[in-house]
Amino acid sequence: MRYCFDIDDTICNTPKMKDGRPGYMDATPIPFMVEAINKLYDEGNYIILQTARGRGSGLDQTELTMTQLDEWGIKYHEIEPMFHKPNADLFIDDKGINVEEWKKNQPPIKGIVAGAFDLIHPGYIRMFKDAKKYCNHLTIAVHEDPSMARPHKLKPVQSLEDRKEILRAIRYVDDIVVYQAEDTFLSYLRDYDVRFLGTDYMDGSYTGRNNPIKIVWMSRDHEYSTTKLKESIFQSIEWNYELVGGLL
Repeated sequence: MRYCFDIDDTICNTPKMKDGRPGYMDATPIPFMVEAINKLYDEGNYIILQTARGRGSGLDQTELTMTQLDEWGIKYHEIEPMFHKPNADLFIDDKGINVEEWKKNQPPIKGIVAGAFDLIHPGYIRMFKDAKKYCNHLTIAVHEDPSMARPHKLKPVQSLEDRKEILRAIRYVDDIVVYQAEDTFLSYLRDYDVRFLGTDYMDGSYTGRNNPIKIVWMSRDHEYSTTKLKESIFQSIEWNYELVGGLL
């Protein structure tokens, strides 16, 4: 079968520069797509990559593109510039057949991430989005109340059902499971291919460190924190009391 894949925002994430132009130099591969395309290639399918790079600016981006594809380890047979329509049985493009819908129809790679997820902030959203680069089915394991086993942890302020309702509304989330005992969470891991953990746990201070499941370490390159958010809310309320003698 002949497959034709778009490049930018389909098999790699391409950021926008300040002037709105695509930042091809800073593009980064999407691991799930690299693995899926290479699997198709290894199975004997014909892989065509199609791009509009340089169409607007008139600059030849061929050398840069081929260098990036080689560095990312993507297997393919040919590259076609935009408007040179290749002969293919299926086109996968972020502006044609939605790549996320296509990924859902591929053999499942199931990922799981655990936490209390009490107050959802942009840091969580970014983590879920990054996790979907490595799987096409993401499950959130919600810890009912971490403070019961570890008193130094903050007790969730939102009910379990409220947290589940919020998580269901996030487009990167495919399923939700619940646990209280750590053994329950560890039993879930049998059904998943990859587990996501923050880089702050790379020292091995996490439950199930001897479990053979593949781990993808998620970098926390932001300042968002549920604890800080709760502290800010408390300080805001405290300040309001001091200012007017009570809540408005």
